Parts: sequence; structure tokens; C-alpha cells
Amino acid sequence: MTSTIPPTAARGHLPPPAVELTFEQTVPRSIAHRRQVGEVFVTDSAQGSDDAFHLAFQIPRAHSLWSDQRAGFHDPFASAEAARQSIFVLLHRHVGVPVGLPFSLQRITLRVTDPQAYAHDGTSALQGYVHYRVAERQGKGSDVVSMVLEGVMEIGGRPAMTLSAVLAFMSQEDYDIFRAFQRAQKPVADARPTPVRRLEAPLLGRQIPRNVVIGLPAHETHTDGGPDGGPEDGTFRYLLAADPHHPAFFDHEYDHVPGPLMVEGMRQAAVAAACRAGALATPHALAVGCEAAFLDFAEFEADLVHEATVGQRDADGRVPVAVVLRQFGKPIVEGRIDLLPDATPQAPTTAQAHGV
Repeated sequence: MTSTIPPTAARGHLPPPAVELTFEQTVPRSIAHRRQVGEVFVTDSAQGSDDAFHLAFQIPRAHSLWSDQRAGFHDPFASAEAARQSIFVLLHRHVGVPVGLPFSLQRITLRVTDPQAYAHDGTSALQGYVHYRVAERQGKGSDVVSMVLEGVMEIGGRPAMTLSAVLAFMSQEDYDIFRAFQRAQKPVADARPTPVRRLEAPLLGRQIPRNVVIGLPAHETHTDGGPDGGPEDGTFRYLLAADPHHPAFFDHEYDHVPGPLMVEGMRQAAVAAACRAGALATPHALAVGCEAAFLDFAEFEADLVHEATVGQRDADGRVPVAVVLRQFGKPIVEGRIDLLPDATPQAPTTAQAHGV
């Protein structure tokens, strides 16, 4: 393979000099778990050792979801989606996990270490490299049971993000039995989703209404009732407003609510709650951190409620928002979204201007 990095561009730490990755084309859609070619963001991969893997990614500039943000910054969650797809690619291409073996993401953690790595001039695509190390593994190939991955991402020659993921695997037969048992324990047959009125896109820093994934009960106009304009218990609540025809969140069929959709719901609930609480002056804040523990599968038949509680700004100026997703009164996802309200883009470096 030949490198596409311009000779004048400063090389960062990823990938190491012995590994050359290109951005010429995407990997096969099957190993990225995507049906649409346009939803595949990983462009190349290489294995450095038994437990070390390097991948390259690029996000289309005109992507209807990931470009629907304010000017000046790429969306860090777009690179997080590329990192998620990178996990599938390294598993199937390098670790020997067969395509079709069911597995679930039990916990994810990401933190943007350099927000300026996402600054752009409006003409370059978001692309970069991600390195994963297998920190723990139980079983190999088709017999793998669990795995813990630790990762770092580089954009424009700058360390941009740290990541970790905990995965659990099972056979198709075990998965089918497990899902049937889970659903039998829930009042799915009697569930009736509440009609939802989506929040207006500008309230979430969006322009495209279909990219809004949270809302309020159709018969309500607000989430509160407290004398100060916020909820009496300090927790803002929003319903998931899933569009089963959304091309990014529903790229293929699911037997449960997709994880990326729930995480985006967490982000939007955090933004809405932080604005209502006065922690954000505008909804145009960078999402610079995410922690999510997936405790159960979410079913389509019933309401999924986001409960967001806004914390105090930390020393880095980030606003933490604790978010719990509940269904049938029980937590499905527990986590936190960190928002950076005052980011101002600096002039991109030479490497960023070339999109490397």
C-alpha cells in the first residue's frame, strides 16, 4: 500500500512509521456492519502485533447526520462512530471473529483530549487514525467470550480522543434464547408508546428536523413545573423519538433499539437539559466526552425515557450531564455526556488543512 499523506504534512504518532494506511476507499461494508456503502467510514486497517491494531477513517463532508452541526468544528461523535465501526473491522479482519457472531457493546468511554483537533475550515473532511489495544480477552476467534479494548485517536497529527470498550460475545443460538427470555420478563405485549412531539431542531443546534431524536409527550409543552422554570427534582426528562426510516440510525434491521441512536439521544438530552438549566448559553456545544453502560436491550414497543441531570463545570470548562435511559421504569443505559460550551476554533494546521 502507498501512503496518501502529503510529504509536507507533519506526521503524528499514529500510525507508527512501519504501518501505512490509506484513505483511497472504504473497507467492505459487511465487516463494518453496514448495509449502505455510504455509511462505511473505515478506509484501511493493519495489525501491528497480536493485540495492537491500526485503522484509518474518513467521514463524508456532506453526511446528512454528521455534518448537521455548527460551522468551525467537526462533530467528535462522528469520529466516535468511525471508532465503533473500527471495532467491527479489527474483530472480523484481524482477530478471527466470524461475521454474524452476535456480540454486544456493554460499556463505552470516550474523552476528547484536544478539541482543537476537530477545528476545520469548512472544506476538509474529518479523517484520521485510531489505534486499539486488546487489554483483556477471554477466548479467541469464534470461541471468544469477552474483550476489553483501549484506544487512542489522532486527527490532523494531533492526539484527539481516548476510547475504551467492553464487549461480550455469544453464539446465535444463545443470543436468540437470551433475547426471548428478556422479552418474556417485560410487559411488552401491553406496552403502548406515548405519541411524541420532537423538539425543534434549533433547540439542539441542528438544522435538519429528522436528526432530532428526542421529544416531549405530544400533549405537553414542557418538562417542568418547578417555580424556577426547571423541574422540581432537577432532572429533565425527554422521550426517545425514533424514526425507523432514518438512513444512519437504521441502516439495517434491528430486534432492539440501536445503541448509536440511544447515545445520540443521550447527547441531545444533555444539550437540551444544559440549556434549560442555564449551563449553556446556546445549544452549540461540542460533545467532548461520553460514558455509557448498556444494562439491557431496549425494546421498540415501549417508551424510552432520558433523564438528564446537569452538573457543575469542571476545571477544563466542561459541563457534565448525567443521563439515564429508562424503560418500564428500569435503567437501560447509565452514563454521562460532557459538553464544552465555549470552544472557539483556531486556524487548522497544515496537516488538518489536508485532512490527515
